[in-house]
Amino acid sequence: MNKKKWSACLFLVAALGLTSAWAQTDYPIRPIKLVCVHGPGGTADTLARMIADKLSRSLGQPVVVENKPGAATMMGAKAVASSANDGYTLLMASVTTLSINPHLFANMTYDPDKDFAPVALIAEFPSLLSVSPTLPAQNIKELIAFAKAHPGKLNYSSPGAGTSAHLAGALFATMAGINIVHVPYKSSTSALTDLVSGQIHMAFDNSLVSYSRNGTLRPLGVASLKRSSAWPELPAIAEQGLPGYESTVWYGVVAPAKTSPAIVRKLNAEINKALLLPDVKEQLKKISGDSLGGSPEDFEKRSQTDSKKWESVIRTTGVTNQ
Repeated sequence: MNKKKWSACLFLVAALGLTSAWAQTDYPIRPIKLVCVHGPGGTADTLARMIADKLSRSLGQPVVVENKPGAATMMGAKAVASSANDGYTLLMASVTTLSINPHLFANMTYDPDKDFAPVALIAEFPSLLSVSPTLPAQNIKELIAFAKAHPGKLNYSSPGAGTSAHLAGALFATMAGINIVHVPYKSSTSALTDLVSGQIHMAFDNSLVSYSRNGTLRPLGVASLKRSSAWPELPAIAEQGLPGYESTVWYGVVAPAKTSPAIVRKLNAEINKALLLPDVKEQLKKISGDSLGGSPEDFEKRSQTDSKKWESVIRTTGVTNQ
């Protein structure tokens, strides 16, 4: 190859590299899609739209939420895992998506470790243990004592087999040494009437917070190791005779694997800034959430730690997705 051709090749390579650098620096130059693995109106959807709004403002491009529920969050996760790794398709993932599903489903449609690049944790929501107002228990110790005095007579609802609410109940029963029966429903709200009437005795479900706050249900404790900043007057289950009990649902943004580290860092920085805004803190408090944030590495560590935890719980309790 003569010198002119060689020089031309070097110039082309340099130009391509510079173009790539410019593309990463200027990101984003068009709208971003944020896929939510749950339907409209729920906690995940609220979080997704809150973050999308803040990112739209700070990045200067629309961030559009697309709800893609189904198959225990796997439908939306698969769609994003198969997308281009250019930063324009993101996923609002949950603990179910990344840390629980791999231990419940034999034929996963995505690999949580290989198909995604963690961007930032958003918030966590401790499971809330609420009981029917017909149940005499006023706290966790009384509930456990009542359950031991009536083995197999108490039950708890969940929005489906293998959900985080199901796992929270199974973990509680194992740690407390009690026998309670799981009753799956199609959704959390579909169990509400039976909870109020006493046909269902309890639920481990953070989506029922509003009904517990207004007295429709009786809240006994939150499933975080410490009291939630969103509801500080409500004791943690762990401080009521069941030390170490913890069951939280967290959400975080991930991108397809091999997304540019520069794009991941930019998104991470903007999300962390958003979580410090007073109106975001206030909105999280209203839905009983605690903000998380942190680095992509923090997110990866949390996901892997919870994966090991729930794998052990599923193996020990025999919980299935059926």
